Amino acid sequence: MIKIDSNHSSNVFHFFLNRDYISIADAKGVYLYDVQGNKYIDASGGPILCNLGHGIDEMAKIIGDQAKKLAYVHRIDFTNPPLEEAAKKICMASDYAMEKVFFVSGGTEAVEIGVKIARKYHLDNCKPSKIHVISRWQSYHGSTAGALAWSGSTSRRSDFLPYLQNFTHIPPAYCYRCWFNKMPETCNLECADALENEIMCIGPDNVSVFLAEPVSGMSLCGAVPKKGYFERIREICDKFDVLLMFDEVMTGMGRTGKMFGYEHFNVVPDILALGKGLGGGYFPIGAVAVPEYIHKKIADNSGMFGAGHSWGGNPLGCAVVSKTIDYLDEHNLVEQSNRMGEYLDHKLQDLYSHPLVGNIRGIGLMRGIEFVENKETKKPLDPKFSFSARLAAECLKRGMFIEYAGGCDRGQSGDMIMFGPPFIITKPQIDKAVDILRQALGEDLLSTDSDVLTF
Repeated sequence: MIKIDSNHSSNVFHFFLNRDYISIADAKGVYLYDVQGNKYIDASGGPILCNLGHGIDEMAKIIGDQAKKLAYVHRIDFTNPPLEEAAKKICMASDYAMEKVFFVSGGTEAVEIGVKIARKYHLDNCKPSKIHVISRWQSYHGSTAGALAWSGSTSRRSDFLPYLQNFTHIPPAYCYRCWFNKMPETCNLECADALENEIMCIGPDNVSVFLAEPVSGMSLCGAVPKKGYFERIREICDKFDVLLMFDEVMTGMGRTGKMFGYEHFNVVPDILALGKGLGGGYFPIGAVAVPEYIHKKIADNSGMFGAGHSWGGNPLGCAVVSKTIDYLDEHNLVEQSNRMGEYLDHKLQDLYSHPLVGNIRGIGLMRGIEFVENKETKKPLDPKFSFSARLAAECLKRGMFIEYAGGCDRGQSGDMIMFGPPFIITKPQIDKAVDILRQALGEDLLSTDSDVLTF
């Protein structure tokens, strides 16, 4: 047996290499507990992931029971009952708008597989020149080379640009900082029409898929498109035989107050990528769901889709997916996400009185706040202050974990935080979380005397 030397420095290659990390030893409900017993409200559910809440005995039991029965079988050679059941439940949850599901190990992989499905569809539709992916600036789709190339988050891309293929990005649907200098009441959906312009410039015969988050994740912290945006996008995609793919890694499985984010926008995507909350916070798993016509085109032609990884469709993960969907239904947690999201938004509105709070936005339990130096001009805070990172650090000192992000002003500056707690959060817990944020905002965070690390 290998003996651990507790006095030795950590052997973990952390995200921040020079930070002292708090060690979380336990979690229950919406709370995290460190090794000293200190308690923190998990106001962001990790990275907007722990939808069900922590420490649920039923979720632990399903993993243990399935591990004893069948822990692994290779998806290429066999199917298995949990795989079949999980796929069926996802399709049922979509009211059969989606009819086939390909399981993977996480959200980034789901995005990659979704784009590969689009490629295979066009190949089997005798349109091999359709290879180009169009996405949006200020988006984030994952950290692998393909997903990062399609992402529009400049800070995440910058270190790895030499490895990224040069795909196209159009302006985001970001009403607070409209790239066309429009207000919502005068907007003609220029940000949607930018897709048609880009398709025409590349050539319609060369464009495979348009990839977008229905509600922006951490790169824009809950930015919701104007009404009609995705209807226009759908029309443009149909006009040029371009598949519409929604990255619902964050928005899917109830986060927005509906099971899937696309349900808010009167459109159905051709490809749906899922992850994060798909496992409820209990297992790393993702999936790609498609309507029958996508699957049928491939099945009736080449009859094979040669992509994926060894752990895709494993019985453990699929058992957790089925249990997650059941748990959401049995405890009415999607509706709870909607109700608590509205209450959270109501409580956050009071923060507009703070001189640095520029915009509060979002839907369901996915609520972002953007901070600015000047509310009238929307001038961002100087990046030297690392404001959002310091704010998150102050919240942690007071007993709340909150996700933060920067770069919303075209990747050059900007400060945001995002609330995305487990759906089981209560009104008193929301009151406490907002109060902690209010206290933290009362600190002098606009100084450069800090060693807070940012990303």
